[in-house]
Amino acid sequence: MTRFTRRSLLAAGGAAAALPLGACGPGARNASADLLVAWYGGQPVHDGVGGALEKYQQEHPDVPVTPQKAAFDDYWDKLATQVAGGQGPDLVRMSMTWLTEYADRGALLDLSDLTGQAIDISGFDEDAATAGTTDDGRFGIGQSSITQTTFRNPHLAQEHGLELPGAWSWQEFTEFATALAEQAGPGTYGTADAGADLQLFEVFARQHGTELFDGQSLAVGTDVIEQWLVMWQDLRDAGAAPPPEITAEATGFENSPFATLNAAVTFGWVQQVTFFQPVMPEHPLEVGDIPGATAGDRSGQFVTALDFWSILSTSARPEDAAAVVDFLVSEPAAITSIGLSLGVPPSATTRDLLGESADSAAGKAMAYVEEVTGTTGAPPGPWPRGYGALQGTEFGRLNEDVAFGRTTASAAAASFVETAASALSG
Repeated sequence: MTRFTRRSLLAAGGAAAALPLGACGPGARNASADLLVAWYGGQPVHDGVGGALEKYQQEHPDVPVTPQKAAFDDYWDKLATQVAGGQGPDLVRMSMTWLTEYADRGALLDLSDLTGQAIDISGFDEDAATAGTTDDGRFGIGQSSITQTTFRNPHLAQEHGLELPGAWSWQEFTEFATALAEQAGPGTYGTADAGADLQLFEVFARQHGTELFDGQSLAVGTDVIEQWLVMWQDLRDAGAAPPPEITAEATGFENSPFATLNAAVTFGWVQQVTFFQPVMPEHPLEVGDIPGATAGDRSGQFVTALDFWSILSTSARPEDAAAVVDFLVSEPAAITSIGLSLGVPPSATTRDLLGESADSAAGKAMAYVEEVTGTTGAPPGPWPRGYGALQGTEFGRLNEDVAFGRTTASAAAASFVETAASALSG
């Protein structure tokens, strides 16, 4: 491990790893500079966070704030370069995908002493409050409470004489998807293809009695991985999920088979219903459980925060950065500006501030989080170093190889276990 890049965040070239925790390293930004706040996302995120920071600036004109926003890939490339050079922002949006990588390299400030004092999370949902911690400390403050869900289009199902069950097993899910495809004919599918989704597979693995990871090791066996890949290949073979060339062309929410009314079910994080619903206004969507080992089994699901606000260890203004975090996660002006663009707000108080109706997409997302809280499994620990490469490319590549007939599910499962051992060993 010799480089610090978005894709592997390896060793920080000795730079970020060597910076004294909580101090200014060589070339770091100084205390007289504006407070630099960086985040990633699409336009709704930029509008929401940008609007919140404008409110903060109005209330705190003595703390000049400079925003740095970018799309997901561009953000991580730039952040890695900045951190390696000791010129990183003060406050960053951090993903669980990379939290352990940055924390282990000494790039993030331990927020333990600031939490409960400068940053009040006393009202947070329990699972959201504990997220962002590793064995070495707290390195992130969650902005949201989210969970994996299915998004369902009941109107599309009803058009073909079917009803979507409220709770279902994987067997019942595959039966529904197959039946809808048979009723609808070619070009309409029961479900989008989620075989490439490692985060969804984590739920499946937990339903089979194992966490996805045990520290820096892969905990799930090849048998469970193969079962997952076979299930999705069977759905494709039956025409219940789209063929791989169609899935490959769906690069965003707007052109996904679900959004184009060519699939009745898809999967995602709960807040994403607010992304789908505006492009499907004539089809009110439902938010429901991930299929379980048996109908109603939520043991694999979990509620947590997967995105955080983190302060870089090179910041010369950690107290000012902490004050901004506290504002973003608790102040009404910030909560109403951000809405659900970063996920479901992490406390009942902040959710109430939004005043969403029960039949709105945002209202459905918040209601679902409140419904399942306390009924799911415990959230997993932070994803290990190397997770980004597995989630971002390897798992999806193997599902695609199976879909195109380039390999078997058995060989793909064995390959993933081998690749994971290498990726997680550094």
